[in-house]
Amino acid sequence: MPEATMSQLTLTSFNARWGLTVDDTPFDLPGVVERFDTDVVSLQEVWDPTEGGTSLPDEAARLGYHVIHAPLSPSRVDPRPEITAHPHEAAGTWGLALLSRLPVRSTRVVDLGRLVERWDVAQRVAILAELDVGGTPVTVAAIHLSFVLPNAAAQLRRLAGYLPEHQPSVVAGDCNLWGPVATAALPRHERAVRGRTWPAHRPHSQLDHILVSPDIEVVSSAVLRPAGSDHRPVQATLRPRADPG
Repeated sequence: MPEATMSQLTLTSFNARWGLTVDDTPFDLPGVVERFDTDVVSLQEVWDPTEGGTSLPDEAARLGYHVIHAPLSPSRVDPRPEITAHPHEAAGTWGLALLSRLPVRSTRVVDLGRLVERWDVAQRVAILAELDVGGTPVTVAAIHLSFVLPNAAAQLRRLAGYLPEHQPSVVAGDCNLWGPVATAALPRHERAVRGRTWPAHRPHSQLDHILVSPDIEVVSSAVLRPAGSDHRPVQATLRPRADPG
């Protein structure tokens, strides 16, 4: 990736799958984040145990990141990783994290709602952070949309209402949607990365996206090699346009 400058940002999005491989073997998620070495990291399926285990926020802070964490569901990893609607069955939480080495002007967590509750017990929210990119405010939204297709499309449409209309914005995460469906639900944004991301060992679909507003220039982008989970990371170098027109 090109080196970061004050007028651009590098961003990686990665579905971490509890920090477990498809065989449910732990991998070094903080080490993966360190190797990304980007200004901003959007992480999905972040496991935060109630007792013991590695705290990703602590490890990310050690790497120089400001961390915004949002649990989406009670969860457990034994006997297998899964989310649950019953907190008494949980041993921690499963959620989102947005990491930034750039100055953070403001943050908020917004509810994206759901049309169908029966199949998806997670509360789907977005982390919105206004970052200072060389003096330009850029809103970055970290998301993990529902695996229920009508929910995911509706959640992305709802997110559009939270994004600034006259300011650069980036949406990064596991959308559980193919690219054309995602951009149809978020019509002001286009894909910064194009390439298959899931399943990681032999991907046939792109579910993981970095979506940018028209006032963002894509300097470079890539789907990265497998990093431990069942999704491949996506990465882009982005620059706010001096003249969006």
